[in-house]
Amino acid sequence: MKRRRLAMLSIAAVLVSRPVRGDDTAAPPETPEVVRLQASFQSVADRVSPSVVAISVSLAPAEDDAVLRRDEMNPEKLEDQLDRATRTVGTGMILSADGYILTNEHVISQGQQLWITTDDRQVYPALVVGSDPRADLAVLKIPANGLHPITFGAEAVRRGQWTIAIGNPFGLAEAGEMAMSVGVVSATERSLPRLTSHENRLYNNLIQTTAQINPGSSGGPLFDLNGRVIGVNTAVIMPQKQSNGIGFALPITASLRREVDKLRRGEEIVYGYLGVMVSTPSVREREIAGVPADRGVCINAVDPDDRGAVTLRPGDIVYAMNDVPVIDADQFICKVGESQVEKPLTLSVSREGSLGHVVVVPRKRNVPSVAVSRDVQRLRWHGMLLGPVPMATEAPQLSGVMVFDIDPSSSARKLGIVPGSVITAIGGRAIADVLELQKLINDSAGGDSSLTAHVERGDVAMIER
Repeated sequence: MKRRRLAMLSIAAVLVSRPVRGDDTAAPPETPEVVRLQASFQSVADRVSPSVVAISVSLAPAEDDAVLRRDEMNPEKLEDQLDRATRTVGTGMILSADGYILTNEHVISQGQQLWITTDDRQVYPALVVGSDPRADLAVLKIPANGLHPITFGAEAVRRGQWTIAIGNPFGLAEAGEMAMSVGVVSATERSLPRLTSHENRLYNNLIQTTAQINPGSSGGPLFDLNGRVIGVNTAVIMPQKQSNGIGFALPITASLRREVDKLRRGEEIVYGYLGVMVSTPSVREREIAGVPADRGVCINAVDPDDRGAVTLRPGDIVYAMNDVPVIDADQFICKVGESQVEKPLTLSVSREGSLGHVVVVPRKRNVPSVAVSRDVQRLRWHGMLLGPVPMATEAPQLSGVMVFDIDPSSSARKLGIVPGSVITAIGGRAIADVLELQKLINDSAGGDSSLTAHVERGDVAMIER
């Protein structure tokens, strides 16, 4: 034993004291597999970066209006402008060539002015077309064309598959190229109950990834190796200073894509609601209730003022909804949210050891005031999507409404109005904002068959009613 130990020590001494030659410091040769994988990452970055944008959100009005707009945007000048106001940063992904952009709602929720920087360093003002705080999604519109939209990937995501996050960490992408990080899917169907309760959001069924997600990356895309979007980067948990953090993304599901389509059309997202507090029961509680060990949600409290939920009692274990198994509290909340408002639901319930059924009627979940207030900031009229004129435009005192989108077949487009145009007056009456335009339209209803719109730079267009 002693001889063997001495022999091992001798080998170690030889290894440590062996002379170092110049070629010993060279990196090991890359294998063909590593080279191909590296090429895949580089190819994805090159192809998808034009589909990712940096978002800058001013939380207070800027003081100076002297920033050039649209075709003459100057990033350095814009930076000076934005430095005068409190701001946050985020990331978005281009949905369509004509300027619709998807991001997280929490990125833009408190913003008064939104600015989008594209991959080619062009800067555009943005309008919130639709937002949903509950799902943490928002769709923006910029007055641009010829953009490069993303492609959504398959809904099925597996643990261990490669992921690529591209975004605007800490706002660095506004002055340079988008940042890229690579990782794998660590897990699926993750829930973040602490964030959910704090923000009145619903964070469940999330993708957990090792791809680095930092502040400023929220709202950006999580890609697969084919360059298809499999998630919306949304949250990061950094529990310890020595930890790199844990990143989470909203998965691209069929229901998410339907919601994005609704937000793009400016439609309100309606959720069903029951005035109950719920939790996931233990295996023992399920056993006592006489329900399957892998099913059930416990009713902890019931709002007596919610007439649609009064058939439930604290202590009930709900194990099915319209004969569809209820697995846990997260799934129950989701199913109620997806249910049709004012349409009865039949719940299978265990109450005091007896199995039975009760009928509940979901009502509409209240929408946060921040989401409602945005409705008055935009207007669809004669094929145009109109919104506030950003403060940082080339005309210091310009009042009116900006055209963020326009139907190519509309009469307004045929008259030469394009995205980025500003309508300053209608029928000879100056308009300051969307509310004044809406009032003017209402007041003139039933009058002449056409209205004269005065467009920025003195253009005049006769718009048929």
